[in-house]
Amino acid sequence: MTSLPVEFDYVIAGAGSAGCVLAGRLSEDRDVSVCLIEAGGPDAGAVIRTPMLLQFAMTEPKINWGYVTEPQTHLNDRRMLWPRGKTLGGSSSINAMHYMRGAWENYDEWESAFGATGWNRETALDAFRRVENNENHGAPWHGQGGPLNVKSIAPVNPLTELYYEACRRRQIPWNDDFNGARQEGCGVYQVTQKGGRRCSAADAFLRPALDRPNLTVLTGALARRIRIENGRATGLEIETADGVHELTARREVIVSGGALNSPQLLMLSGIGPADHLREHGISVEADLPGVGENLQDHLDIMARATTRSARSIGYSWRRLPKTAYDVSRWAITKTGDFTVNPVQGCGFVKSSRAGELPDIQLVFIPALASPHATERMTGHGMTLHACHLYPESRGRLRLKSADPKDAVLIDPAYLSAGADLEVMTDCLRIATEILMSDAFEGERLDLQLPAEPGLSRSALADEIRARAETLYHPTSTCAMGSGELAVVDPECRVRGVEALRVVDASVMPRLVGGNTNAPTIMIATRAADMIASA
Repeated sequence: MTSLPVEFDYVIAGAGSAGCVLAGRLSEDRDVSVCLIEAGGPDAGAVIRTPMLLQFAMTEPKINWGYVTEPQTHLNDRRMLWPRGKTLGGSSSINAMHYMRGAWENYDEWESAFGATGWNRETALDAFRRVENNENHGAPWHGQGGPLNVKSIAPVNPLTELYYEACRRRQIPWNDDFNGARQEGCGVYQVTQKGGRRCSAADAFLRPALDRPNLTVLTGALARRIRIENGRATGLEIETADGVHELTARREVIVSGGALNSPQLLMLSGIGPADHLREHGISVEADLPGVGENLQDHLDIMARATTRSARSIGYSWRRLPKTAYDVSRWAITKTGDFTVNPVQGCGFVKSSRAGELPDIQLVFIPALASPHATERMTGHGMTLHACHLYPESRGRLRLKSADPKDAVLIDPAYLSAGADLEVMTDCLRIATEILMSDAFEGERLDLQLPAEPGLSRSALADEIRARAETLYHPTSTCAMGSGELAVVDPECRVRGVEALRVVDASVMPRLVGGNTNAPTIMIATRAADMIASA
């Protein structure tokens, strides 16, 4: 550290999806210097690169913060595990690689309902297309030639084909492109993969820039606080293995730690709810009550059944020869089933409370799966997740202490809005009915979760309280817009502090109807344009 420069034009805190985009884009200008800070380590290792090893990436503590929430009152006081990426690429290096933009109406709502001027479907689509290289879809919805490689999962498991048939028998239409004209329907997921390997944000945006002399990347460097002088952000205090250091930002400090770490860093730096900061002895630089508020997430519930054959992905003596062949093929040629994402079947459907947009997302896995892959499942089966896309519940984040090493207190307040339980009950009902479809008649053995079909809504609600988990999509804790709780303006500039921006999923005014990685990359792409032209 002592031999590296300590002054840069831009200092970026967090090398997740947004940070990688910003570092790659801003360093294209050879006349500026960029420093990217990451608390985790490098993104090396087969568990990150290999799609079929997804469960091991999700559970590897070296690359996962492994956060835990506060007890959730409406979920039997359970503390919920919240995996988040702790490596270059952030959560894009450990997630299921799903490329999902959300509904186009979501972006129009950001602009019209929350005052995020300039953020609408047209500007979002332009940014999505600009960075995309889609192997299966083209204009008008998709781009070719961009750094982020996107493809449809292929080949899918035979059980995934049966899932499609089960959906058709429920009159759920086929949808070849959930990122196109409409969302509703069933089909195959598009994923961020290339050549049989994960294509994380680090792969797509950061790695091509690493040889640039004007880009410095520091791993194992924890951002402790933003240095603020006379109302202006002037640098970043970081902690590495050899001590605490200060980096100076001549132009801007950009916070890209994600929906949890970005508001934490702001509060540690004196930016946030004044009374809360004073409780921890932190001098107030800007009283912004919205920092840490407005926390939103997709709550998920799974249904699961065992199957007769060994055609599903799984570990068993019957499948051992096939597994050994797949491992050998992958090790020697980097081809075969180990290059295929195990989380395959998609679906968007409507609950009994839905409006014009589908409000339930389905995720089919041709395997027995456990929450967050924390239980190693043996045998064969299938799992169908269902999540509520537009929850009304709002949570918050608060500091545990003024020590940057203390994880922030996470209270998503799941199901605090009563309507959310009604939709979640529909989620489990629909997922169970699909798994019980006669399309699976020759394969399905026993329903495991829930323990039996045809449960009453009251019993289904009890299952939700006992088993629902996060689908890893926290957002909106540094929301963009013009309202009372808005933290940043439509150019991602922090209100009340000069030369400071937040660029990541935390600035979403409202959670989108789908996975959040692609929208985060879109946000960073547009923000990079704004920063470069400032």
